[in-house]
Amino acid sequence: MRSTRTFAFLLILCAAAVGTLQAQEIRLGGGYSGSKVDADGSDNWKGRAGYQYGIELLLGNRFFIKPGIYMQIRNLDYTTVGVGQDGTPNGIETESRYTSKALRIPLMGGIRLFEPVDGKDFNLYVTGGPTALIGLRTESDNNSLSFTTRSTQWYLGFGAGAEYRFLFIDAGYDVGMTNMFNGDGINTNPRINNSYITAGLRFVLNK
Repeated sequence: MRSTRTFAFLLILCAAAVGTLQAQEIRLGGGYSGSKVDADGSDNWKGRAGYQYGIELLLGNRFFIKPGIYMQIRNLDYTTVGVGQDGTPNGIETESRYTSKALRIPLMGGIRLFEPVDGKDFNLYVTGGPTALIGLRTESDNNSLSFTTRSTQWYLGFGAGAEYRFLFIDAGYDVGMTNMFNGDGINTNPRINNSYITAGLRFVLNK
């Protein structure tokens, strides 16, 4: 499993290097990453704020492709309710924290709403496309919880953004297409939807 992730990571780096030769822009950014649990039988899970940072390439002009690679830190809470000697819930809740570190790899297509022209510094755009989340490491503060996080999770998302001179800001939402755990995990196996707001710097290479 580790060798598969290493191979995928190296493949991504090679693709990024080749893409850089044709890119119109390189974008460096970071910001908020949120998680929303979206599956039946997963009420014990609750998303908390996380963050992400990374690099994107932009290939094209008004119509463009925008691949990227981000380090994403996802935070979740898992709540359990204690059971008394008679087997009924006693109302005592225990909260455990779960954190995952993963490579978030979007491949978005998009369109600028205004035709890019020389001397025009501001534009808006919309994007959509698939995203892969390749797991690197998970942590939990409760050793009694037993689960195996999927090495790769898939998403389908949409977003919008604005650019002004050397700055940009993106916001979007990714809908989970696969469950988070392999098997039943800890009796729940949620799908997690991602939301994000990212801001950063644009480095224009070609026009």
